[in-house]
Amino acid sequence: MKKIVFVAIVGKDNDPLFIHDYSGGSEDNKLKLHYIVHCALDIIEDKPGTKRISNEMYLGLLYPTDEYKVYGYLTNTKIKFIIVVFDTTDNKDSDIKTFFKRLHLRYVKTTSNPFYKPNTKIDSKMFQSDVAAIVQSL
Repeated sequence: MKKIVFVAIVGKDNDPLFIHDYSGGSEDNKLKLHYIVHCALDIIEDKPGTKRISNEMYLGLLYPTDEYKVYGYLTNTKIKFIIVVFDTTDNKDSDIKTFFKRLHLRYVKTTSNPFYKPNTKIDSKMFQSDVAAIVQSL
C-alpha cells in the first residue's frame, strides 16, 4: 500500500496549481481527500509564522484524521504544498521533509520554463511523471 495518497500544490491566492490523487480509491474517497486539503489550507492560513517569511518552509503535521495524516510546506512565495499520507507508525518526519524538498525543486524547475504562465495550472506530463516517481520513492 502506498504511503502518499494525495498531493496538492496551491497558489498564493489558494488557486489549485496541481492536484493528484494516488489512492486509486472511489469517487467518494477522492472527494474526501479534496475536503481534507481544503481544511489544511485553513490551518495553514491560521498557523503562526505563515504570515511572515521564515527560513523554515516545512510546516510539519497540520492535522491527523482517522486514516490519514496531513503535512504542509509553504514556500517563500506563498505557494503551498500539501500531502495526505496514510496514518502509519513508520512515517518519518525526515522522509516527509525530503519529499517536500524534492517536490519543491521539481516545481521550481517546471515553473522556470519560459513557456509556463505564472500562477496557472501545471499541465506538464513530465512534471506529473516526476511527481509520481517521487511519490513512489517514499
